[in-house]
Amino acid sequence: MTRAPRILIVEDQYVAAIDCQGELARAGMETVGIASTAAEAYLLAAREKPDLILMDIRLASRADGIETAREIYEHFGIRSVFVTAQESPETRALAQSAHPLGWIAKPYRPSDLLRGVKAALDQLAPLSS
Repeated sequence: MTRAPRILIVEDQYVAAIDCQGELARAGMETVGIASTAAEAYLLAAREKPDLILMDIRLASRADGIETAREIYEHFGIRSVFVTAQESPETRALAQSAHPLGWIAKPYRPSDLLRGVKAALDQLAPLSS
């Protein structure tokens, strides 16, 4: 039996984070933590070593999600999927420096969230086998 995918949620809106956590749980995934700031995200990523991070771009800290995702990737090799309303071509171009595995636009339907997460996990699967 394989273990459930371990996901870190980085989201500054508590209700959105809890909703996301519920959707992941219903799909058989484990949430290893919820962070609302860059510092919390970094510490949780270091401690929990999740398989994937769902990263909002706008955080409750000076550092944004792009910078945070890039630092986590550089230090721990953990990849992110951006879950955000920030959809401009400029933002997407900046986000490429974090080597994201996908992009889920807010507001999203639960099916959009799960499709994006599963697509990202499928990209990671060859690395873990």
